[in-house]
Amino acid sequence: MTKGVITTLQRMSVHDGPGLRTVVFMKGCNMRCRWCHNPETWNPHRQVQYIREKCIRCLSCAAVCPNQVIRPSEDGPELDFGECRACGICADACCTGAISLVGREVGVEELWNEVRKDIPYFLNSGGGVTVSGGEPVLQKDFVREFLSVCRADGINTAIETNMAVKWADLDEVSPLVDFWMCDLKMSDSEKHKKWTGADNRTVVDNILKMAAAGRRMTVRTPIIPGVNDTAGEIEEICRLLAPFSGTVSYELMGFHTLGFSKYESMGIRNELEDAECLPADQLEELKKIPVKYNL
Repeated sequence: MTKGVITTLQRMSVHDGPGLRTVVFMKGCNMRCRWCHNPETWNPHRQVQYIREKCIRCLSCAAVCPNQVIRPSEDGPELDFGECRACGICADACCTGAISLVGREVGVEELWNEVRKDIPYFLNSGGGVTVSGGEPVLQKDFVREFLSVCRADGINTAIETNMAVKWADLDEVSPLVDFWMCDLKMSDSEKHKKWTGADNRTVVDNILKMAAAGRRMTVRTPIIPGVNDTAGEIEEICRLLAPFSGTVSYELMGFHTLGFSKYESMGIRNELEDAECLPADQLEELKKIPVKYNL
């Protein structure tokens, strides 16, 4: 069977589709949204993560590193993330879990054996399995095989995607997906490219094709202060989605800084580290706009 690379499983989620869900986070993404809360999913390969707060500064990691990319300092070990080969020897030597590996290769059967433990919760809540990321469709073959196994056992399936992938790949897995969730981060393509690293033309085209095909879908916009937090931005997206209000719902999500600590732990610069959460009253005002469009 095909192998896939995942970061983690999140059980009992209530924000990733209907009912209680187990979310499989796939590794690898073709966008670089500056507000991303899961930067550990960007790179498709295994990586080392260092959580400084867990470190007791024993320097066992530096002693065993075969590539000498961990150097002692007064504040504890300093990792050269760019040169690290993620061999995992330092993680094995770390007694506190301060250093760990992010990303593991799994087979479909192995993953299903983990997920199937939650079937009673799915059945009692109308929930199921959601494949997220990163961008899960980048691992299309693995996702297709895994969802086929879920479907064979009658489990509801969902995918969270940025839609910035080939339509043929989306169409191939679509018969195995009960519910789609995707982001449309902003309406202007150049602005979208500035903040995510990719323009939104493929995203918009795929959303419209998916909607026209009658696929059940929620489109979401994360509202980022100073980026896309105006009524005009939301109006543009609402006008785009309004013709499909029968099958497409639209959700606005308030920006927060939860997950930002991951950037330092992965050796990634956080360009929005000084940003503040979106005020709740501003989000509530913006939420009135989709209502006007029956979204």
